Amino acid sequence: MENLNTVGENFIEFTKVIAAKAVQLDDIIDLALEPVKDYTDTLGDLAGPVKSLISIYNLKRKLSFRAFLINYSYQINNGYEINEKETKKLVSLFRNERNINYVSEIIDGAVNAKSLISSALLGVIAGKFIKNKPDITYRDLSIIESLKILTDFDIENFVVLYEYLETINTAHEDTKEYRTQDFYNKENKCTPKVERESIEFTIEKLKRTNGLTYNSGGIGQAGNSRGSFETSDISQELYFMIKETHILN
Repeated sequence: MENLNTVGENFIEFTKVIAAKAVQLDDIIDLALEPVKDYTDTLGDLAGPVKSLISIYNLKRKLSFRAFLINYSYQINNGYEINEKETKKLVSLFRNERNINYVSEIIDGAVNAKSLISSALLGVIAGKFIKNKPDITYRDLSIIESLKILTDFDIENFVVLYEYLETINTAHEDTKEYRTQDFYNKENKCTPKVERESIEFTIEKLKRTNGLTYNSGGIGQAGNSRGSFETSDISQELYFMIKETHILN
């Protein structure tokens, strides 16, 4: 098993390769996935069907990894140079186990994300982390966890929901709570242009990662009941990241 210093060194070399070989990203990704293809060659008569299934899986992984790498590459090739001084900073950065775990979590999340948009955004996050080396916060981890679980439908739902909230008031004057039952009330002339069941499914996902939150409940409040939620600075950052980031593909 690689020690932490080796992992950090490998990631620095990985970053240098991506910076130097940006135009060859597809070839790099193909080579990275090749061992999985080779493994199927030992399966005899089962190789054909297994290869077909793995090719589908690999295509998804390739597209996700590609979305991550292209947007990561753009960040580190946009006015950023890995010279000797910067290399020393990166070595120092990766002496901290927490930073290695953070970057590993981003890469794992990008490859296994349910949306290519999420994979791309995680590439942006990783690139900015390498360039700026900020302290990792709970907010950062919450955004990563949120991006990992969101599908394309969820991302669309979240954007529609967030923009809809800007046009309405909360459920009560003395609370920050919103409730979908109020959105879809027959007397409400303006409702989100998403089915209630779909948007509630997205809401419940984000409540698990703090992309959205909820209160403890009480008189006149719904707490953590289905479709009840509150927004936070994490919700705001996630929204602006989705809307304002120029994603490359």
